[in-house]
Amino acid sequence: MKKRQEVYDLYWYFACERQNIFWKKINGESTPWTEDKILQEYKFCNSYRVNDRVSQYLLRNVIYNGKKYSDEDMLFRILLFKLFNKESTWELLLNNFEDITLKTFNVKDYSKVLENAISNGIKIYNDAYISCANKVFGYDRKHDNHLALLNKMFKEDRIEEKIVKCNTMEEAFNIIKSYPLIGNFIAYQLVTDINLSLIHI
Repeated sequence: MKKRQEVYDLYWYFACERQNIFWKKINGESTPWTEDKILQEYKFCNSYRVNDRVSQYLLRNVIYNGKKYSDEDMLFRILLFKLFNKESTWELLLNNFEDITLKTFNVKDYSKVLENAISNGIKIYNDAYISCANKVFGYDRKHDNHLALLNKMFKEDRIEEKIVKCNTMEEAFNIIKSYPLIGNFIAYQLVTDINLSLIHI
């Protein structure tokens, strides 16, 4: 029992200290923001996920960017952004298409833009976590399989019709997790981000 308490104490120390770092940074205090050597040297997510840089970008630029989108388009935008989880990839696509919606989505067209970026040495995936990569849709490139996944979800299966009927996040989680290339971790991340939008589940 003592060991368990030590683990809890360490967890709450970390969460509190990480949040203190967040506030000091936000308030413009000079570094170091902590005396903890590990927290000084290594990067950790914020105690509150929504405060992380990529989550803030998602909120401002993907979900609440001043335009109104259908549930179908909003769901598509969130899933597309989160599969790559990289702001510059989103902006690359946005600069090549009038907007990011199902109307502009075409696997070949999106793939061409991403392939061109890769050939120019540009990373299109965030390395904060490793997303599943296999040739389940028959493509050699990871991004082509992810685009094919989105095509299956939206153009073939109309996943949004199932998601909007969900009464709980668990139901939505199970629907998303049923697809290839989506494991427990990614499914949970996607559902959490969908829940930040006006698509209530």
